[in-house]
Amino acid sequence: MIDLHTHLLPGVDDGAGTLAEAVAMARLAAADGVTTIVATPHRNPWSYRADRADAERRLEEVRRACQCEGIAVRLLLGGESYIAPDLPEQLETGLALTINGSRYLLIEWPLAEYPPYSDQVIFELQVRGVIPVVAHAERYRFIQQDLRGLARQVERGVLVQVTASSLLGEFGPRTRRASEDLLTRGLAHLIASDSHGPERRAPVLSRARARAAELVGEERARALVEDVPRAIINDERVDLPPPVLPKPRPFWAFWRAG
Repeated sequence: MIDLHTHLLPGVDDGAGTLAEAVAMARLAAADGVTTIVATPHRNPWSYRADRADAERRLEEVRRACQCEGIAVRLLLGGESYIAPDLPEQLETGLALTINGSRYLLIEWPLAEYPPYSDQVIFELQVRGVIPVVAHAERYRFIQQDLRGLARQVERGVLVQVTASSLLGEFGPRTRRASEDLLTRGLAHLIASDSHGPERRAPVLSRARARAAELVGEERARALVEDVPRAIINDERVDLPPPVLPKPRPFWAFWRAG
């Protein structure tokens, strides 16, 4: 399995605080059957903004430590970028880091609102050949309330990540239901841990994969944690099936219901 969203890079954000914690995360992931981890630190002007060389240096320290510990896991670099009007420019300056240097960029929104400039930013990214991957989509309030906006983005080529612990109910029933809806309606394309430490959202995927298999079948569950993440880190095309949303009820149905 491939974990495409983790905060394993030590000492840069609210994820692993030390090298030892980062190694502990890698050990847990490997024991769970994860073979590749992408470190995706928060990348924005008020958080970790050091250049790519600094991130690569920190990740190389984790690689060496894992090798010394006999932990067989591949570590790659990316970033989780906060949506902002200047996000396309952040790519040019190197503040925004795509996943393993590919065309795929992990982005996040504020949990409670959809900023009005979001559509324009996503369009500008796509014009530059960048494919946005929406992080932990099931946790956004506006998506929990209405899936249609996200469906429009998916129809335009945006990818969607669901968090493993959300699918297992660790963020509460509302978020769990949202994650299940995203999966069953074809609005989720990969599952990742979004791990922030050995205990805080542990970097494991097998239980969420099993739950996904119950919802959408084993083949689709495998794609969520293997096939699609592999295509992303290899900078390959991901073909998206059209999402399936419930049809709007005709107005007379409300009268009948009354």
